[in-house]
Amino acid sequence: MQNYEDIIQRLTEENRRLQDRLDVALNTIALQQEEIQHLKNEIATLKGQKPRPKIPPSALEGPQSKDKQEDKNRMSRGKHPRRKKTNRLEIHARSRIKPKELIPEGAVFKGFQKFTVQDIIFQPHNTIYELERWRLPDGSQVIGKLPENVQGHYGPQLITFILHQYYGCRVTEPLLHAQLKERGVMISEGQLNNILIQNKETFHQEKNSLQPAGIKATGQIKVDDAGGRHKGKNCYSNVIGNQYFTSIVTTPSKTRINFLQILHGVNPQHLINEDAAYWISVIKPLSSLDGYLRMQVQDRAMSQEEWDKFLLEANITTEAEVKLVTEAALFASLIANGIPRDLGVHGDDAGQFDAFVRSLCWIHEERHYRKIIPLDEATRHAIEQVRGEIWDLYKGLKAYKDAPSEDLKLILSQQFEKLFLKETSSPTLNEQLKKTYAKKEELLRVLERPETPLHNNETETDAREMVVKKKVSGGTRSDEGRKSRDTFVSLKRTCCKLGITFLAYLQDRVYGLYKIPELAQVIASRAAAQPKGP
Repeated sequence: MQNYEDIIQRLTEENRRLQDRLDVALNTIALQQEEIQHLKNEIATLKGQKPRPKIPPSALEGPQSKDKQEDKNRMSRGKHPRRKKTNRLEIHARSRIKPKELIPEGAVFKGFQKFTVQDIIFQPHNTIYELERWRLPDGSQVIGKLPENVQGHYGPQLITFILHQYYGCRVTEPLLHAQLKERGVMISEGQLNNILIQNKETFHQEKNSLQPAGIKATGQIKVDDAGGRHKGKNCYSNVIGNQYFTSIVTTPSKTRINFLQILHGVNPQHLINEDAAYWISVIKPLSSLDGYLRMQVQDRAMSQEEWDKFLLEANITTEAEVKLVTEAALFASLIANGIPRDLGVHGDDAGQFDAFVRSLCWIHEERHYRKIIPLDEATRHAIEQVRGEIWDLYKGLKAYKDAPSEDLKLILSQQFEKLFLKETSSPTLNEQLKKTYAKKEELLRVLERPETPLHNNETETDAREMVVKKKVSGGTRSDEGRKSRDTFVSLKRTCCKLGITFLAYLQDRVYGLYKIPELAQVIASRAAAQPKGP
């Protein structure tokens, strides 16, 4: 009898081990399939073919569609009457129409029945400026000058239209060129390209001012990146922003050095001081480079060439040491140039953004649990329970942001511990719970800094703008083209966040009116008008 029970126990344990191995194998296969498909898409792109499209499930049916419709119906039954949209229209012409029937004597005029028609006039408007030339008595000549907003053979309204169609409406250059020719505009493909990317320094300067103004306004940024193509090679569009601005910079790499250089702006500088030593003490404690840098304090910032020379003279040659010291010098230079040491950096768990005071996106973290494949009904139930508890914790953190308190802070911290230290029947789920628990400090950053965001949806939307632009127009072929795309997409997204129409902004700048203030000034004024938190 005892032997029979031992056999049953051994078989039960063996069955449990096999189930655990099957659970790990299923999730490993799913991850490998995802990676294989990603590599296949990459190969197809390199061959000039289209990758496999992602077809999302239909949103027309499902539990959310009915709720959304009910919300719309509820809003339509509100107490406030809806205003007519035509009341806000600017009227350019009025036409009085009499009835066709003969009006008999004794009829009484009862006013008008108004009927508004919206239309648009799109046609070429060519102007010849006859510049008078006069010869003065002394033999010199004077000649009339063109209007200030005329910078070439194409007028400001046409230039505005071209910029808005390409950068604002995602129309490709060939389609835009065909559209203009069909409308009677005589313009070559080269001239069209020049309008899109040449002589845009004013726009570049305004875009470069967004990041310092946005950081100063909140002391908090959101970060993300998206893949791109430049000169036939893979690159990355790095997105930095917050509720006031968006700044996009496309680079060939996405390292932490690259991120720190982007925070510098146009001219990254390197500085050796106590802040550089502090960086090394945090990133790599007990490193000998910490003490060395404390003895090499420099009174001035160094350019890239000067920095390369310093590394050779200091005999810092290994890849790991060069990387660590360069990060430290860039960090110290940022602090010296006004970037706060406690700058909040919010995003996913990508390593290149691990700098300053980091916080992580809960939406990204929850996606890991959504990808787990359940082995059986018990595992599926455990996953659903964990996901439900994650969203309960998320709701609690949102409530804490609105009304911070020590009691709620303690409750949420205990709730986090209880959730991510639990043991379930799934080894894969247990492993993911441990990984999430290791990120406790970054995920619960909001408990120390209530202004910390909980998700990164806005920045993902900004990054998606670049992804769609890449799909529509392909990659950029010149540095000026890459720079112009980054600039105008950044300005477009910033205008959207500030409630400024992108078309109105382009008209204002191309015409040289500047009735719309510099966007950096708008950011500063909006931030100053916001009530201060507790």
